[in-house]
Amino acid sequence: MGVYLSTPKTEKLSEDGENDKLRFGLSSMQGWRASMEDAHAAYLDLDDSTSFFGVYDGHGGKAVAKFCAKHLHQQVLKHEAYSAGDIGTSVQKAFLRMDEMMCGQRGWRELAVLGDKMDKVSGFVEGFVWSPKGDEANDHFDDWPPEEGSHSDFHGPTSGCTACVAIIRNKQLVVANAGDSRCVISRKGQAYNLSKDHKPDLELEKDRILKAGGFIQVGRVNGSLNLARAIGDAEFKQNKTLPAERQIVTANPDINTVEICDDDEFLVLACDGIWDCMSSQQLVDYVREQLNSVSSFTKHYKPINIKIPLINYRSLPMVQETKLSAICERVFDRCLAPTAGGEGCDNMTMILVQFKKPIGSGTSLSSTQH
Repeated sequence: MGVYLSTPKTEKLSEDGENDKLRFGLSSMQGWRASMEDAHAAYLDLDDSTSFFGVYDGHGGKAVAKFCAKHLHQQVLKHEAYSAGDIGTSVQKAFLRMDEMMCGQRGWRELAVLGDKMDKVSGFVEGFVWSPKGDEANDHFDDWPPEEGSHSDFHGPTSGCTACVAIIRNKQLVVANAGDSRCVISRKGQAYNLSKDHKPDLELEKDRILKAGGFIQVGRVNGSLNLARAIGDAEFKQNKTLPAERQIVTANPDINTVEICDDDEFLVLACDGIWDCMSSQQLVDYVREQLNSVSSFTKHYKPINIKIPLINYRSLPMVQETKLSAICERVFDRCLAPTAGGEGCDNMTMILVQFKKPIGSGTSLSSTQH
């Protein structure tokens, strides 16, 4: 569903970075959609020992996705559980906190700015994906005090977004997910899903939806939303007798904690614009193929032993691009539909995180979920 352009927008917004433990590349592309509603956040150094990556796939507008890209990681840092080393609790509370912060006058104003309804104030332009950089991860700390105004009784946005977040600290990887964006890890070439797509027909989701007074029609919550969990979508969260975790649609994420070992190669976070076109294993195979072709070309590339002066053969352009963002871009080109309609027509966002060197030891995938 959605409005499509006559010609896809294939310009890509990409970024790369690295520290002593990780390197990452990310990219976003609008594609056939009439607007870009995805957002993302990438912080190699959320603090001295922690990296943060998040993909937010908006629906009904881009404001909620951009709100999460701007604020969710800050709320992770602010929660007392984070200081105590409990990343899982801090990120769970941060997801739920997004819905709280988007209510009232201040929430309405922030969403209006991020959604370009206040162009002179916001400075944003349509189609721009809000992507924080530099030291912004630790900027603008405050207690989000309420404001008085004509929208003081604002109950939250009718639009929403998925959220899939990966937080890496030493050998610990914490994945939090609400919605159908997905996080996958490659371990010796085998794809392991570290998140679950929250569709309304899943028994656990269906049970909560029905108990909260909702219904499922043609695979959609109340015949409308094709997600069982999301941030925003306030119309599905108005049952005053139930906590946030038990509303028809909830922002409460699944948390999966994994111990990273030597066999782990890379991590992928992507919106459903990718997963609609490729399975987790297909994407892992493709990324490995791209990484191995670069590695193989570099390994076997040697200067030709002939006497031609002043030519440095190692400086010649390589056939393969080594930036991880370029691999993300090639995934988009592979997934993009030739014509509008169906799979390959959604906004596309992907973050590829590669482990630069062994982080720990062991070969078994050890994880805890709650």
